[in-house]
Amino acid sequence: MIRESRKTGQKVPASVLDLSGLEYKGRIEKSAVYFYNETSGTLTAELRTLVIDQDSNPAKAAIEQLLAGPSSESLKNVAPEGMMLDYIEFSKDAANVYLLYDGTMQQKQAYTLELAIANTVTDILGASSIYVFYNGVRQGFMGYPSAPLRKQTGSIEEAWLNAYARYVPETQLLTDEEEQQEKDEENGEPPRPKITEIGTVLYFVAAGGSYILPEVRSVRFTDGNYIEGIIEELKKGPQDTAIMESPFTADLSFSQPPEYELLSDQSIRLRLFFDSLPVKSDFAHPEETELSYAALIYTLTSFIPSVSSLEVYADGLPAMKMNAADGFLIRNDFVGYIGSSAPLYFADRNSDLLLEIPRTMEQQRIWSAKARVFELLRGPLSQDGDNVWPVIPAGVDEDDILFVDVYNDTAYINLSQRFKDACKNLSARNEMLLVYSMVNTLTAMKGLSKVQFLVEGEQTETLSGHLCLTDPFLRNFGIIKQR
Repeated sequence: MIRESRKTGQKVPASVLDLSGLEYKGRIEKSAVYFYNETSGTLTAELRTLVIDQDSNPAKAAIEQLLAGPSSESLKNVAPEGMMLDYIEFSKDAANVYLLYDGTMQQKQAYTLELAIANTVTDILGASSIYVFYNGVRQGFMGYPSAPLRKQTGSIEEAWLNAYARYVPETQLLTDEEEQQEKDEENGEPPRPKITEIGTVLYFVAAGGSYILPEVRSVRFTDGNYIEGIIEELKKGPQDTAIMESPFTADLSFSQPPEYELLSDQSIRLRLFFDSLPVKSDFAHPEETELSYAALIYTLTSFIPSVSSLEVYADGLPAMKMNAADGFLIRNDFVGYIGSSAPLYFADRNSDLLLEIPRTMEQQRIWSAKARVFELLRGPLSQDGDNVWPVIPAGVDEDDILFVDVYNDTAYINLSQRFKDACKNLSARNEMLLVYSMVNTLTAMKGLSKVQFLVEGEQTETLSGHLCLTDPFLRNFGIIKQR
């Protein structure tokens, strides 16, 4: 929508807009935080008003509230005293929550805490698969591989018993299949393989070779061969081949079984022995080799409990050393390698409309309004298609985006005078596309509904003389081309 509430050229006093009264950069959001209800035996939500820092994952504020404890006396804290949040990763509906804690917890207490975290993160992010790590290591369910957590609505006791029956092998009751296997063994028949199907978060290399991306998949494991099963799934590649690819060669195989070493802190160092280098030799980008190892260690340390470090050998020789002094890989070596997708809006070459283009960014940067504007400044990429056209005029760079600050539901974009000068010859069409590409890109962020433009910290009438920029802009759905 082109605004004509003021005549072009009319002076707008700088005092009309005063940011000094705004107390913080960020936004306020209401969300549920879950605690244990002893009366019902379930997790119960407390509605909290969260103050979310600018450029921050909103789940961070929610988990910090959870760790601080409930406000109602009828609810019980699920986290032990002294536990702290380290950081959160989020991509494609999968979240990793990292906690710091020096003490010990009972298994059921840890499980209750993790379910409360899963419920809290799901409500605020929409995530459907959550892993929780303590001091960088995942415990699994009672030390056994288990699926990522999902939102729990029933009783904790019921959830605990179901998980125990599903993941812990020492069960008292035999299934029909197990009874038949025992009979076969008594009759001299070869034992049938035990097959377990468990949900697993697998990591693949993103198209373009910049990040790794998760994919949640149900994986069938035979006779407890979890590592072999995971490697086979990674070799098969992702289901969405348009945006991801397998990190490994299709003919990769083990030269000897994996080895486990118990370390002094009770974590495990895992050694894998392949007959050749596991990564592909025809990657288009050299950094994809490193990403392949990132996909490997993220997948294994997410699923195999207590694994803190990994050594990879190819034909008897070390294959990859991020830590040159020690020669092993740890998950923390690859923090920042996970990508996440954010919608950007560029011009459609063949119309007066904008095209929505998914852009893979480092997953922490998707919470930054300024980072999204920088991606617009970066322009279309080769994989975006021939019809995708840049909207920001030539001759400007990141220094011309003075700030992009968020105050509650409004993003303020402060442009330099040089940016405005670069826009002076834009047509009405191009000025409209430029403005609404930024407006629609930022209002795609949760909690943002308005965008206010400034030049050198003050309100401006226009950029090129066609569109009045005095007031904040709302999202324009009508300018988006439907595909």
